[in-house]
Amino acid sequence: MTWSDFVVNGEPFAPYYDRVPELTGVRLRSVHLDAWGSAVVLRLDLPRFPDRWDGGPGDTMQCQVAFSHVEDFVLDGWRPPVTVDVVLTGLPLHRLAVRAGAPGTEVSFTANASVLAGSLSVFTRGQDGGDGGPHRFTRPVHKRLYETVPPTYVNTFHGRV
Repeated sequence: MTWSDFVVNGEPFAPYYDRVPELTGVRLRSVHLDAWGSAVVLRLDLPRFPDRWDGGPGDTMQCQVAFSHVEDFVLDGWRPPVTVDVVLTGLPLHRLAVRAGAPGTEVSFTANASVLAGSLSVFTRGQDGGDGGPHRFTRPVHKRLYETVPPTYVNTFHGRV
């Protein structure tokens, strides 16, 4: 079973990938904790460019992956951006163990096994590996509202997929 098998909001990657990339060697850009509920949203760069993309120039696809009913949250040694391997392991009672780790870095928690993915965009990484330049978003509302990824306190972007 792959991580995308846990995604329940349709197939957000189907228009762009023949096979959804694994979450190995992904750049973790942000970890958003929902202040109102027990949810975590990871914003990350996928490890390879889409098989199909006609939305403008870029070299990296970014997405957000949302987890609900989060418990046992641990964040240790994280200084963004960092390249991690994200592993989702099925647990009893429709739960997941989630771990995003690299040497000296760990983000881990348990969550409901129904995962949401989306907020896709393509951008060109900066010389320093940053993602502060223009993004080509796939969602019409994001196209209309943002040219770049908004600051992390913009909950309407970072808290929703």
